[in-house]
Amino acid sequence: MGTTGNSGRGRAAAAEPAPKVSAKVYGRRRLVALILALLVIGGLVAGGFFIVGLFGNGPDSGQGGEAAGNSSTAKPKPGGKPGTPPSAVCDEAGIKVAAATDKEAYGPEESPVLTLRVTNTGKAPCDINVGTSQMEYQITSGDDVIFNSRDCQLDSTDLVKNLKPGASETANFLWKVKRSAPECAKVAAEPGRGGATYALVATMGKWSSEKVLFTLN
Repeated sequence: MGTTGNSGRGRAAAAEPAPKVSAKVYGRRRLVALILALLVIGGLVAGGFFIVGLFGNGPDSGQGGEAAGNSSTAKPKPGGKPGTPPSAVCDEAGIKVAAATDKEAYGPEESPVLTLRVTNTGKAPCDINVGTSQMEYQITSGDDVIFNSRDCQLDSTDLVKNLKPGASETANFLWKVKRSAPECAKVAAEPGRGGATYALVATMGKWSSEKVLFTLN
């Protein structure tokens, strides 16, 4: 029978023992690892401040270092959304009254329709009494008062309306071409026709219109 040969062959080679690391080398490795860790942490912190600054919460963001959206102590900035403005006051100078007639000239059998229009030309709403108690239609010929709607007014009423800016109220009155006198006294004379010119002035409370001319043929 043959021999198996060298006893070292056919077996796993015995593991060589790891070289020993001196205490000096081990200390150097720990120092390097600590420095790397500090560098990584420093980079993360620096990057963190940079990201915060991008979102406007950093100390240079103009917010005093406060977190965005903190309204408990934030002061309103100039030019911000204003509060509710106070209610506007009615500007009586913006109330305008205008007079008109449905025609400029009338035939022998025609009666003029007189119109009073009150308009709010101001910028704020106004409460205006537009009732018959405030209305007056007056027709004159020179200095002669031919007719006044108040002379024979039987009933008068108050009617307060809120006129918004640009709004108008209109009232019409049919004049039967008769004279009138205070306290509705009887008047025998009648207004002349044949091309006579008359002037109409309409009044609403404290406001009166300009004169409007028309002719009776």
